[in-house]
Formats: sequence, structure tokens, C-alpha cells
Amino acid sequence: MQLKEKTAIITGASSGLGLASAHALAQEGMNLYLIARGEERLLKAAEDLRQRYPDVQIHERVLDISNLDLVRGFAAEIKEPVEVLMNNAGLMGPDFSLSIEGIESQMATNHIGHFLLTSLLWKNLEKGDTPKVISLSSIVHRRGNLKSASIAEIRGSDPSKYNRWQRYADTKLACLYFARELDIRSRLRGSKTRSIAAHPGWALTGLQGGNPTPWDRFAQSAQQGAQSQIKAVLDQDISGGDFIGPKWEMWGEPKTIRGSSRSKKLDTMQQLWLTSEELTATKFLPLDS
Repeated sequence: MQLKEKTAIITGASSGLGLASAHALAQEGMNLYLIARGEERLLKAAEDLRQRYPDVQIHERVLDISNLDLVRGFAAEIKEPVEVLMNNAGLMGPDFSLSIEGIESQMATNHIGHFLLTSLLWKNLEKGDTPKVISLSSIVHRRGNLKSASIAEIRGSDPSKYNRWQRYADTKLACLYFARELDIRSRLRGSKTRSIAAHPGWALTGLQGGNPTPWDRFAQSAQQGAQSQIKAVLDQDISGGDFIGPKWEMWGEPKTIRGSSRSKKLDTMQQLWLTSEELTATKFLPLDS
């Protein structure tokens, strides 16, 4: 597969899995848009990539993916075909807070912002040669317990019901639902864009910065953890709808995995899509057109 001079967009690209992925795609000669919230770390990462890969175009954008107006503004800048959209940015277990739109911050960042970004860049993806959308899930999607994917459940705006770790698991189940529903809808439209989910296993990615444990020494590095999403991009034998993760769940070489039985619930998957459309005020690959 020829990726040289084609465009990849990576959210959460200033550290961890996103930065490891940026290096891997730059090695393939891809031009990169790097998105992250923190300006200082993003500028440093972009400059390092420029030094290492002088023939690659690097564009950095300071952007909080949970701010939907900022997502709209960024997407409007992109005019060229997009070969890879890697929805990598994430929050894990923060104190309760709401996005500008009143959506709990983990769900706003991990799923809702990426749903909107993907919808707005869909025409750019369709102009690519073998375009892919990579959505980042987690081992803990198995603990996810979205009951109805209703507006109230996804918005999660009641602090009295907030359990930071259950909410994180729910967001990562939502990411997997999104990847699978996107595959279904794109196939129904005869699209060439492939939707693939990936997870890093147990890896120290930077998300755990405020929550170190004595067991961290047994985890994979971010570079090792990123191999699943890198494989999802580079391996042309991977099909839309596939889920890529470590061979032994928490560790190991990446391979196609099954995911939890709950992650295949078509009714919840479809309802999450409709709820996401309403929360982002957009229509994306509707089934009735």
C-alpha cells in the first residue's frame, strides 16, 4: 500500500499512543495533522517529527475535541483527501466536569467529539484511495454497561450518578459501538472507507498520569500499545468492522479479536448513533436515504 504524501489526521497526537502512531505513519511518508489540547507538548512533538522526517508535512492544531465548535472549525480547514482518521484522543477517570455543550467530559472527548469529526470529514475520506477510520476502544469496554444509549445516559450530566471508572468503560464501549455501526452504514452505502476499532491492551499511555500504581511496571509501553492501531492502518488485509488488540488481551502482538458479546448489540449500537446525531446536531449516513 502506498501511503507516501497522503494525509492522516491523529487526535491526541502529542503523547502516548497518538505520538507513537504519528512516528509510524511519518515513517511511511504520510503528511500529518496532529491534534491535541496542550499547546506546549504539541509544539514540541511536531517539531521533533519535522526534524526526524523532513520530507513529511506536519500541521499541528491545538484543539479540545470535546468542544464541538472547535471541531467544526478545524474540519472546515481540511480541503484535501484524508486517507486515515485516527480517533485516538481520550480522557480516563477525571473528576466530574461537563463540556461546553453540557456533556460529561469523558464521553464528550472519547466519543461525541470524534463522532462529529468523522461526520464532517467523511467527504474528505471518500476522496482517499483506501481510506480508514480508526477508533480507539479499550480492554475495559468489557465492563461497559450502556443500557439504552439515550440522550440522558450519554450526556451524563448528573454528578450524583458519576462513577469515573464505570463512565470510562462506558465511553470505550461507545467507541466500539461507533466503529461497528460506522462499518454497517458505510457498507450499506457502498463506501470504500473502512471503519476499524483498536485497543492497546495494558499500556502506559499518559492517561494514567494522575493514577500511578505499583503494577505499572508490568504494563506495555505506549510504543508497544500503539501497535494495534498502527496495524489497523498499515495492514490491508484488515476488513471494515474488525477489532484489533493484543494477542493475550493485555499484552502481545496485535491480532483481530472478538470483543465482548455486549459490544455486538445492534439495537444499542443504532440508538447510540441516533443519540450522537442529536447531541452534535448533525445527520451522518442516515439509513433512510
